[in-house]
Amino acid sequence: MRLTNCLKENSRTLKMLLVALGILYLFGSTLAKHNDYWWITNISMAFAVDPLHFMAETQNVAYPPTFYALQGAWLKLGSYLFHYNLTINYDLQNSTFYSYRLTRFGLFPFWGMVPILAALFLLVGASYTALKNKWLSLLCFGPITFVSVILMGQIDVVSILFIFVSLILMQRALKAEKYFSLLLLAYLGLGVSVQFKTYGGLLLPAYLIYTIALTKDKKLDLTKSFFMFVTCLATFLVAALLVWAPYPGWFSVIILHGKSNYLFQIPSLLFHVPVWIVGYAFILCYMAVRVLRKPKRALQDDRYFVYYNFAIVAWFFIAVFTNPQWWMFLTPVALLALDKFQNKSSILFYIVISTVYLFYPMYWNWGSLLPSYYLPMLAPVVATYAFVILAALLLFWILVLKREFDSMGRRVTSA
Repeated sequence: MRLTNCLKENSRTLKMLLVALGILYLFGSTLAKHNDYWWITNISMAFAVDPLHFMAETQNVAYPPTFYALQGAWLKLGSYLFHYNLTINYDLQNSTFYSYRLTRFGLFPFWGMVPILAALFLLVGASYTALKNKWLSLLCFGPITFVSVILMGQIDVVSILFIFVSLILMQRALKAEKYFSLLLLAYLGLGVSVQFKTYGGLLLPAYLIYTIALTKDKKLDLTKSFFMFVTCLATFLVAALLVWAPYPGWFSVIILHGKSNYLFQIPSLLFHVPVWIVGYAFILCYMAVRVLRKPKRALQDDRYFVYYNFAIVAWFFIAVFTNPQWWMFLTPVALLALDKFQNKSSILFYIVISTVYLFYPMYWNWGSLLPSYYLPMLAPVVATYAFVILAALLLFWILVLKREFDSMGRRVTSA
């Protein structure tokens, strides 16, 4: 009885904390934002005015059109409710690429932040529902989220929401008797995430490897296996690419030659050449050998699936110089790793990474209530030391997780 009451009390405390943090983020959404937010909002306004030609009529279009469409519809609704014009209007006292201050508080930036906040609150709800350790849902409001959402007004959390849901669905599909519909939903979620930012595409090969392992474990014949593989891949591709149908000329500019090229053009501070593809290929090959050799064990233990996806994301941050808001991509795999693995030091890894990260690509000017000035790099020496710490922590975390399920595998074999 005492244990039950204690759990209920803790549950109430957790819910109160989540609500309090939600209110804090609602307040934070009214404060000054980085110029990224205003560019995104103005492009969304252009979409609301002319959906088919907005890309040609604006500047700095950096993402697929889906979020511009969603936010544009929201801004269009606001124009009817609050009688404002859908025109480019920064409402700034001064404006540079890195900093600005609002001249007054008003409907913006809050109204334009509502779709982003909705995605964040859905992510919190999904993590609270899906994770065994409900307290991990607090990490959705962590420092990285604060920078991405509150300071920068960026849309990363929208993509992360679909990636997290997709990972949960994929885990369930791998152990379900009626797995096909769950598989399709997992691929659909991953494809939809790419409609906002292209992170999710990095996990596609891991999904395909596990799909092959599932066909082997279910002992499907070649025709059924091929059908399932092609159907899953087609689901992802349709979900990811269908949104580009009205804008075929812009796909190459934004996706093939946009910031996705960071993977190949901008190595991390640890390397002077782009080595990301080498490590990525090694992880996938290692994963394919381990998973396809013993598919049943890899399918039944969630930790294998979580580990390989975590390794892919961690290597991304080790090998590529990234923008600060991109670190949100670590959130879904980190939450699952913290929930599935028993190692107590993992939470310390994540907390330290979340804080050291703040010193890596950012410098704060405390001239206002919140840091309203943002710079993309520190002095080279400081940035290098911070990045080495982050890379070492991520690498060590990968090794700690691997050691846990390797030791478990040895115990199963000896038994």
